[in-house]
Amino acid sequence: MSKVAIIAVMLFALILLTPTNAATIHGTVYSWDTLEPVKKVIVTINTTPEQKMVSNGTYSFKVPNGSYVIKAFFKQDGTELYAEENITIVEDGSYVVDLILFPKLGIEDVEEIEFPKVDEGDNNYYLISIPILASILGFLYYLKRKERPEIKVELDELPEDLIEVVEIIKKKGGRITQKELRKKLGYSEAKMSLIIADLERRGIVEKVKKGRGNVIFLKD
Repeated sequence: MSKVAIIAVMLFALILLTPTNAATIHGTVYSWDTLEPVKKVIVTINTTPEQKMVSNGTYSFKVPNGSYVIKAFFKQDGTELYAEENITIVEDGSYVVDLILFPKLGIEDVEEIEFPKVDEGDNNYYLISIPILASILGFLYYLKRKERPEIKVELDELPEDLIEVVEIIKKKGGRITQKELRKKLGYSEAKMSLIIADLERRGIVEKVKKGRGNVIFLKD
């Protein structure tokens, strides 16, 4: 076979093996507790063959149309973190999928709960005791909140991204939907959720479920 024929066969094979549709999946890998990108994370995607890379905080894969599972693994000094996201690609383009690393829990970490057996004659007893127990727990929770000292956070002590979020909520009169807030900042859903959770933990905002979304209120 001549060299020209060999080259032609190789080009034809390359065309057959190259996917007609291709998209880019990329994003940032965050830690659940610091909201910061994590380096030296192994990120995989179940293409054929499987693609794998060591992330320096961000990752990127070229894939044809189809459904995929993206996984991230991180292990250091006995700490194991894990993330998993599903995505379906139906057309060419760029898809942002941020990953949030959480502590990896094994089966042995899940405590098995045994529920007491209830005889038919005891049904009325449980129906009566449940509201009473709920009332007692609600009263204890109220007392705990009342006794808890108020935590004041100075705005200039916050990270810049949290300050920006607080300022936007202030300009909107102290409340804004999470969807509108994410559009103004241009963040992914994952990062926006982490920021709101951080602000809630600091006692700065309160998230209230409304319909299919959330409304974020700035506390006094």
